[in-house]
Amino acid sequence: MKISHHDTGMPKGVDPNWRIAIIHATYYKEEIAALVESAKTALKEAGIPEKNISLYAAPGSFEIPLIGAALAEAKAADALIGIGIIVQGETKHADLLAESVAHGMMNIQIRYRIPFAFEVLYVDSIAQARARGEKGKEAAHAVLQSLAEIKGIL
Repeated sequence: MKISHHDTGMPKGVDPNWRIAIIHATYYKEEIAALVESAKTALKEAGIPEKNISLYAAPGSFEIPLIGAALAEAKAADALIGIGIIVQGETKHADLLAESVAHGMMNIQIRYRIPFAFEVLYVDSIAQARARGEKGKEAAHAVLQSLAEIKGIL
């Protein structure tokens, strides 16, 4: 099944029965809330009912892949969205964290063949994260398009 987009960027072929889990870090609550809300709004606009959108809180971005793996293994969601914010500090810790989270999320996608949108912002300042509050919408579109494409293949 080929996927095309409306002028709004909304993916076609969305099944309202799909279950989408949003796993979000609890650091930077206000900025994370904006990202989560933009993802939820985009999912609902695409035809996913609120009852099929579930939220899971992770202590930090590092735990997003762990919770995602548990959801994938339990077949509790058809697609996952990971939302977090990592702010660069004076050490290499943020680099290691961001890279580890990205690898972990990619490994879950490959292992379980389930879309896992990476919306873990790696920024120099919290102001940069605030300016990217609509990135959740992009993550929602990415998982829906990927899920529709996968369903057309498998």
